[in-house]
Amino acid sequence: MQQLVPLITEMADVFQRLQLPCAFGGALANNYWGVVRTTQDVDCLVSIPALKYQLLADALNAMGYQMRDESGSGIPVTVRHMRDEVDQRKLIECFRQGIRAELFVPVVPLQGEILRRAVLMPFEDQQIPITTAEDLVLLKLAFHREKDLRDVRGILWVQRGQLDLDYLWHWSKRTLEDAAQQELVSLIEQYATGPEPPT
Repeated sequence: MQQLVPLITEMADVFQRLQLPCAFGGALANNYWGVVRTTQDVDCLVSIPALKYQLLADALNAMGYQMRDESGSGIPVTVRHMRDEVDQRKLIECFRQGIRAELFVPVVPLQGEILRRAVLMPFEDQQIPITTAEDLVLLKLAFHREKDLRDVRGILWVQRGQLDLDYLWHWSKRTLEDAAQQELVSLIEQYATGPEPPT
């Protein structure tokens, strides 16, 4: 995580300067709410108005970020490449010194809520907007990878008694498949109220 610190602080500064609503997620957010783990990339949800794509491209290039073409070669960050990635993947993937940053753009109602509910948390000598514990649980259940489920168990355990369960129920019904909703119920019963920490 230490190698990511300058990238996160500089990126947070750029988003603030360009007035782009954002919420850092992934392992960074997980480390505030759950069981701390390492990571090698940066995840951030960021709303980018059309008129600010060029400003963001200029800022990322100035920080030394590159995108990659179809062959995997580094190329400058351009508005065209950013818009192509957003159209195809709903995110912008860029790299600096071998470290990947994934900038997700909001496309579903939950992501609008994530930006609205993001909380400022201390990071180094500044404060940066972090995805809330509830929203992180919902996102990780939607992705549903094994590492995401481990993170969910950790968040539910560490934050037991402090989570907004009504919010989780409301948005799980709007965003998750039925099986994932039932899994959330089971996980909350097991980890948010249980006597033993997750394994």
